[in-house]
Amino acid sequence: MEKQNMTEEQKVAMDREIEFLKQLHQAAQMGRDTLEHVNNNIGPGELRKAVEKDIFDYSDVCAEITRKLDQRDCEPKSVGKFSKMMASMMIDMKVNEDTPDSEIAKMIIDGTTKGITECTSKLSDFNDIDSDIKNLGYRFLYVQQKNVDEMRRFLHN
Repeated sequence: MEKQNMTEEQKVAMDREIEFLKQLHQAAQMGRDTLEHVNNNIGPGELRKAVEKDIFDYSDVCAEITRKLDQRDCEPKSVGKFSKMMASMMIDMKVNEDTPDSEIAKMIIDGTTKGITECTSKLSDFNDIDSDIKNLGYRFLYVQQKNVDEMRRFLHN
C-alpha cells in the first residue's frame, strides 16, 4: 500500500516498523563488523571457524532486514564512523594472534551480551509492531544467543 493512501494510524505503524528495522540493522551491522575485525586479528583454528560462522549469521540477518527496508523504500541506517572506529581501536589493542582464545571469547561474549540486552529492550519498546517484523528481532536475538553459546566452549581453553 502506498503511503499517501494510508490512514494516519497505518502511517504511524509503518514509521515504527521502519524505525525498528533501522535500529535492528544498525545493531546487526555493528555486531558483524566487530566480529569481522576480530576475525582479521586472530590466527587460524577453531575459534576463527566459529567467528566466521557467526559473521555469516549476522550477515544473513542484515540482509533480511535490508530486504524488509527495501520493501518499504527505505535505506538501512549505517553505524556511525566514531562507534566503528572506537570498536576497531579496542579490538586492535586487545586482540592479536597471541591472545588466548578464552580472552577473545570472553570479549565477544561481553559485547554480544550487551547486544542481547539492547535487542530485548528494542523488542519491548516496539512491542506494537507487526509480528512479521518483530520476528526478525527475535531471530536476531536467537543469533546473538547462539553466538554466546558457541563462544562459551572456548572459555575453558
